[in-house]
Parts: sequence; C-alpha cells; structure tokens
Amino acid sequence: MNKYILFFLLIPMVALGQSVMGSEAAPASSDSLTLEQCVGLALKYSPQIRLAEGGVEASKANLKLATSAYMPQIMGTASAARNGGTFVFGPIARSGYFDNFSAGFSASQTIFDFGKTISRVSASSDLVKASHQNLRSTTEDVVLNTHISYFNYLAAVRVAEVDSETVSEAEDHLRQAEGFYKAGTVPQYDVVNAEVEVANAKVSLIQAVNNVKIARVQLENVLGVNLPSHLRLEDNLDVKYVNIPMTAAIETALKNRPELLASRAQLQANKSLLTEAWTQDLPDVAATAGYKWNGADPQPLFPSWNVGVTLTVPIFEGFALDAGIDQARANLKSAEASNDIVMQTLYLDVQQQEYALQEAAEKIQAARKLVEQAKEALRLAVGQYNSGTGSALDVTDAQVTLGSARISYIQSLYDYNVSYASLQRAMGTIK
Repeated sequence: MNKYILFFLLIPMVALGQSVMGSEAAPASSDSLTLEQCVGLALKYSPQIRLAEGGVEASKANLKLATSAYMPQIMGTASAARNGGTFVFGPIARSGYFDNFSAGFSASQTIFDFGKTISRVSASSDLVKASHQNLRSTTEDVVLNTHISYFNYLAAVRVAEVDSETVSEAEDHLRQAEGFYKAGTVPQYDVVNAEVEVANAKVSLIQAVNNVKIARVQLENVLGVNLPSHLRLEDNLDVKYVNIPMTAAIETALKNRPELLASRAQLQANKSLLTEAWTQDLPDVAATAGYKWNGADPQPLFPSWNVGVTLTVPIFEGFALDAGIDQARANLKSAEASNDIVMQTLYLDVQQQEYALQEAAEKIQAARKLVEQAKEALRLAVGQYNSGTGSALDVTDAQVTLGSARISYIQSLYDYNVSYASLQRAMGTIK
C-alpha cells in the first residue's frame, strides 16, 4: 500500500450535508483550510457562543430595567361602569341604572430613595461587565477546542501515513523473505514471520485510518459545520519554539484572564446588592401628579387634578427586609470564595501549562533523536539480514521500533501545540 492509496482512503471521509449543529455545510474557496479559518468557522457557528451572547443581552436588559427607576412613571387609566338598583337622591328614591365614566393620567418621579436605585444600577452594570467576560471565556474555550481538534486531526493523519509506510516496508520485507526462502537461504519461519508482520501492520493502518475519520468528525462538531469531503486541512503541526517566563505568564493572566475579570465584576455587583438590601429599610420620597375626567351619563365629564409628594416608610414586612440582607450577605460571601477559587485555578493552570510546554519541547528533541537511532538500527538489521548474518525477527523488531518512534515524535508535536494553545488560554490571550 503506498501513499496514493492512503490519500484516497483519507480524503473522501465526510459527505457534504447538514451540520450536526443544524448549520449548512461550510463553503470553501480553496481545497485547504487553515487553523485560522477553522477558528473563524467555530466562532461563527458555535452554539456555545450564541448562548453566551444571550447572557450578555439579558444582562443589558436588566441594566436598562434598573435605570428605568431614574425616569418618571406615567400611567393612563380609563374606566366605564353601568350601575343598577335603587338609588337615593336626597328625599327621593329611584330605581334604574346610570353609567359612570372616568379617564386620566398619573405620573410619579422618585426624588430620593437613599441610594436604592444607584446601588441597583451599579450592580446591574457590573453584571453586564461580567457577562461580557463570560462571553470572552466561552469564545476562548471554543478557540482552544478548535486548536486541539485541529492538531488532533493532523496528528491522526500523520500517524496513518506512518502506518502506511510501515505496511509498505513490511510488504517489502515479505517479498524479500519469500525470495530468500525460494533460494533456500532462509527457513520458512522467516516467511511466516514476515506475513504476520504485514498482517499486524495492516490492522494498525485500519485503526489509524478510522482514527482520522473520528478526528475529522470531532473537528466538525467543534466547528459546528460539516466540511466538504474534498477539503483538506493545512498541515502546520511542526512547531516554532516559544519561551514565556512563568512570572510573565502569570502577570498576563492576572490582567487578561476573562474568568478572573468576570469574578471581580460579580464580586463588585454583590457588594452593591448588599448595599441595596440595607437601604430597603430607608424611606422613599417621590413627587406625584395626576389629571382626571369623571362623570355620569347624561352629565358631562368634570376635570380634576392633583399634585403632591409622597413619603413611603417601611415599618414591618414580616422580616422580609432582614431576610433580604442575610441573603445578600451570603451571596457576597459566596462571590468572595468564588473569586479566591478562580485565582487559585489561574495560578495552577498557568503553571501546569508552562511545565507541560517545557516537557513537550524536551520530548520533541528526545523523540527526534529516537527516530534517528531507530532508522539506523533498521538499516543495520536489514543489512545483516541481507548478508545472512541477521535474523528476520531482528528486522521486524527494528521496523516496529521505528514505527513507534515516528508516532512518538508525532505525539510530541501534538503535545507541544496543544500545550502552547492551552498556555495562551490560561493567560487569556488565545485567538
């Protein structure tokens, strides 16, 4: 089996159709798709982002609702009623019915409420900030998942290519063993051993090709669209080493990490809500005005108006105000604890990804050296076998070792790319 056969196995994997998320298949202007283009598709079609955007819109609506308390409240009323029965008008009693009509407008404007509205608006404003940071957090999660799925697909393709080469090498060894056996220079065991080697290599290739299909489906699930079957992904699995000092990474995370910024905004909102709960025990002062028309048929409607100031003082509401303060205080305590947890998670996440990135860089160097040594070992084993001084089993072992070394190298490249993307996510700078 050669690379051309592998090409036809890998490319026509997913047919054009409806997305798993309900979106149409992604249009493609070329035969390849870059990582940046995949990120763009994910940001466009991801339902997680739409869900977070809904949270932003809801928080903005709550802010608008809170600020409405600054505005005058104007109400219009109208009523009509028919009254029937016996009515006494002075010394005369009459039976019958008459109609009442009324219409009018009333308005009220809060003059002073001891900071209730200010606290409520401040809390709502902080919650809007928190919702924006939650949207950022969701967006960065989608971008990170796109990176992981993209590199996972590239790694799966490369592993399949290695397994394809292993099949070709095993088949070459089988043909060589059959030739030596016919010439009487090696026993039949060498042929059987080579056949087993080919069979094992083909089983590994079947699994590798299936892993490519699964990786492609997983990527499409992250993107929220089906990719056209002819579309390939640009292979940029090879790494460019970066060096980000631990202190610099933590400082960047403290400034940019959306979860921390959202937690701080949530904490500030709970402080404002506690202040609002305290002010519920204080009075409200409001100006009121109204204008009405009242009358009964067949009399005309008579106008009337009123202007005044109202003072509302809560005296006893069944301990509801005390319960509200207790609840606000408990929510603030929870917000403080959540903020501490986010800080701890931030430090842990940055440090873990820093160490993972360093480990991946070292593994790449070690795996590259391992591949070189395995190639040399295979070359020596084949040379000794051809000269009659080595065994077929030595060749098989060397081929297996080389295949494993190549896959380890591919895995180290994948680990480095994912670790770097994860570190950027931990710092809040992934794009």
